[in-house]
Amino acid sequence: MNSLRTSQCNLRRREQRARESLDERFQRRSARNAADRLRRARARSDQQMANRMNSQAETNVSEHDCGMMTEICNFCQALYWRNELNSSNKYTKCCHDGKVRLPNLAETPDLLKELLTNNSLEARNYQNHIREYNAALAFASMGAEVKSPPGNGPYCFRIHGQIYHRIAPLYSNERFKPGYGQLYIFDASEANSRRLENNPSCLSSVMEKLDALLRTINPYAKSYLQMHHLIQSNPTVNVKMIFMEHPDLDMRRYNAPTSRTEVAAIFVGDDGEPPANRDICIYPIGEGCKNISPLNQCNDPMVYPLLFPRGEQGWSNEMEHVEERRSAKEIESLNCSFMHIDFQFVVALVFCIVVANYFSNM
Repeated sequence: MNSLRTSQCNLRRREQRARESLDERFQRRSARNAADRLRRARARSDQQMANRMNSQAETNVSEHDCGMMTEICNFCQALYWRNELNSSNKYTKCCHDGKVRLPNLAETPDLLKELLTNNSLEARNYQNHIREYNAALAFASMGAEVKSPPGNGPYCFRIHGQIYHRIAPLYSNERFKPGYGQLYIFDASEANSRRLENNPSCLSSVMEKLDALLRTINPYAKSYLQMHHLIQSNPTVNVKMIFMEHPDLDMRRYNAPTSRTEVAAIFVGDDGEPPANRDICIYPIGEGCKNISPLNQCNDPMVYPLLFPRGEQGWSNEMEHVEERRSAKEIESLNCSFMHIDFQFVVALVFCIVVANYFSNM
């Protein structure tokens, strides 16, 4: 019955439209369009009102105070907040209840402390552009597809997809300007001039001091320069430098190195097998950059020299629990990083990065 009534209504409507004049048809369509515009305007108004209400609700969030970090691990003296107790009433995110022992990090260099805590012109510039300084002085690059969220909220470093790290050969070719570890084989003044070309917001005085610091205490800077000197003294033979996944050289894979630094082995000649999958091998020349494994313990100090100025090595999948308290063999990378934190230094560093990025995106 309803379908019959609907069919009759549609038939009458078609007959009425067939008898319409052009003016009547124009008026009918104009009225319909006006009604549609009014409906859309009301919908936009309702949505804007809802957005304002949501924004007010988000800004009226009550403050939560975690208190001071007063709790201390009995084994490694890591600091915790009280609410970080696990179900066994223990703090185990640091050393797994004494199962892991790492050497303490060396004291933070005085220069970095001053730049992070002082209020001088150089210190303020360093704090506002700390990411540029780190990238300019790094030995390897960090790449990712960064997608900032829409809106005007606090700065958020949002990444879409995978983070990857890349490293270049010792010498750049004609298509690419020298950068990253390649700059450490140049004279300090020339290297800093090239860095400042890409980072005009940085101060030359600060860049010079940081470059001098790393050339003095960083083993990666010394390794690059030593490889360069070997090539200059042996121009007719092949030279390669390997930052190994494990700190001890595996003689089953490599012959004795011609030269050895704290973090690398430098080989002259063609003997020996190719480097292992996760070893970082630097050749004199090559076609652009290549990816490096995130499992190599040299990864963090090469990408973040201002966090690891002395080249302190990061997590390795060969790290093990101590024998007397062992319940599992391997150590996760997160726990290794947790234990190796110079807390005040890192808090100051992260604060500078967050504030600098927030104001640069306003």
